[in-house]
Amino acid sequence: MKRRVIEQGGKTLMVSLPIKWAERFHIKKGDELEISLEGNRACFSATGEPTVENVSVDLEGMNERSIRYLLSGLHKSGYDEITIYYNSIENLAIIEDLVKNLYVGFAIVEQDGKRCVLRPISKELPSEFEAALRRAFLVTLSMGEAVIDSIKSGKNKQLVAIESLEKTNNQLTNFCQRLLNKDPFIAANRQSFLYVICWNLEKICDQYKYICNEFKGKSKGPGNNVVKWLEDATALLRGYYELFYKFEIAKLSELSETGKKLQGNILKELGKLHEDDARLAYYALCIANQAVEFSASMAAVRYRQS
Repeated sequence: MKRRVIEQGGKTLMVSLPIKWAERFHIKKGDELEISLEGNRACFSATGEPTVENVSVDLEGMNERSIRYLLSGLHKSGYDEITIYYNSIENLAIIEDLVKNLYVGFAIVEQDGKRCVLRPISKELPSEFEAALRRAFLVTLSMGEAVIDSIKSGKNKQLVAIESLEKTNNQLTNFCQRLLNKDPFIAANRQSFLYVICWNLEKICDQYKYICNEFKGKSKGPGNNVVKWLEDATALLRGYYELFYKFEIAKLSELSETGKKLQGNILKELGKLHEDDARLAYYALCIANQAVEFSASMAAVRYRQS
């Protein structure tokens, strides 16, 4: 989108605001806008409440997995009202589960036999982003460390309860992604990198969930060497968490080298392991791989905010 610069009075340069954006935020003559300067960008921020954005979807012919992908994507996209047409009680159960375990602050506000409407019932504040992201990191680390303690102590039944932490992670990371998509409240040149960090953090937590699923019903634990790899992968994740909040180039180099060495050690032995050990080694490898993937985004966030 381009706007021609107009000179007024020989001193003032002016551009017009996009009418759709102005209408969405109910901007009228005499209103004040916040302006922030970011390099070659001048960012205008409205102070009014935006017009509600809504979308309608029909679940006809969709399976459970595709329904979850679709509705999760719509929530992350920032829609304020989602109207869903469904054709079975099973589909409604999926919707209710998503509202309960994924859509933070949302509720089903209208419902009949074939249609329901989802809306937020609490205000989503951009200022909540930082706390939600930190909490997502800590929940993931807590889950990883609890998984390790349970496996090392042979108390695999505890993994059933630990598995529920993955839902908390999903709520937090989805909430962060929704905020990033909904309004440009964070410097535009950092948003994409922060989104990648949130996405990657959710994927790491999935690996701990898979470990819980694999070992919660087993009486025998994996070998000590394999558990050590999981400990090292989780320590690597903690290192990246600390790097995010206190960035140092030397620390980034150290973590990337540690991750590379761990990846090599696991790959070297993976084909020699029996089934249970191989599965845990694979999940540890995935955690290490995904932790190292934080590197570029964390570096970009650090230098884009300085």
